[in-house]
Amino acid sequence: MKFYEAKVVDILRLHQRDEEFLNKVQSDIHSILKHTGPRNYYKLSQSVPAIANVWYYCMTTLGNLQTLGEEYTGTIRVGSDRKIPSKTLQVLWLILYVGGDELIERLLRHSKEKIKTSKTLTVDAKEFLIVCLDFLRQEKVTLRSIHNSLFYMDGAFYNISNRLTGLRYVLLRDWLQDNSYSASFNLLGNLSLFYVLYNFISRLFSPFKEETYFEDTEQVNVCEKGCLLCGQNLVSASTTPCGHIFCWSCIYESLKYQHVCPICRETTKPSRIVMLQNFA
Repeated sequence: MKFYEAKVVDILRLHQRDEEFLNKVQSDIHSILKHTGPRNYYKLSQSVPAIANVWYYCMTTLGNLQTLGEEYTGTIRVGSDRKIPSKTLQVLWLILYVGGDELIERLLRHSKEKIKTSKTLTVDAKEFLIVCLDFLRQEKVTLRSIHNSLFYMDGAFYNISNRLTGLRYVLLRDWLQDNSYSASFNLLGNLSLFYVLYNFISRLFSPFKEETYFEDTEQVNVCEKGCLLCGQNLVSASTTPCGHIFCWSCIYESLKYQHVCPICRETTKPSRIVMLQNFA
């Protein structure tokens, strides 16, 4: 059977449709978790996106069925050989898609600990490798931005997990192709790539000291005081207008579903959260 390359517009429409349904699923899961009590809810709420995505793609992709977005746009996934990907490759894609960031973060931390405790590496080699790992951790956003720019330019891989596994989208019918905005997206990709690379090079050659630029973010952003939502040390401590302090990610996720302070229930909007600098 002959396939036709899906364009940027097709893939964007596909994922918008999937994300619309996933948002509804997440909302339903949050409604259920709220009945387990505030403490359990805030512990489990951070896992809701992963739970929703795993359930959705297990019911569709891993069952060799189209997702709602794929059915809506008339697309299917194929591997680099232009054939339906194997179950193993689909599972690998799902693992990377749902937990890729966490896996990379754990790998970098584990590698750093191994380097620090290594008895075979010299001191200079340890310092160099640690600087490289810290650099990778700080520039994850830059790498993701470069990936997004490349997607707008060629329309091949929407997610980094797709790029790593070689999975891409194709159309089942030639008349489904939409080339109306391909040139505009290509221009957007080139401009955004130039902007990202310009900022990256500017930071590399900035007048800051090397040890300041590559400083371990954990030592800077982690405070020994506990967050009242996750129960862990404060990471990027942030305060609400009423004065209660939480991790940035914890309070931001909480305010997504209810615009009140989790402690005193005062009305609070995400735009009014202030990240505290040098908080100890």
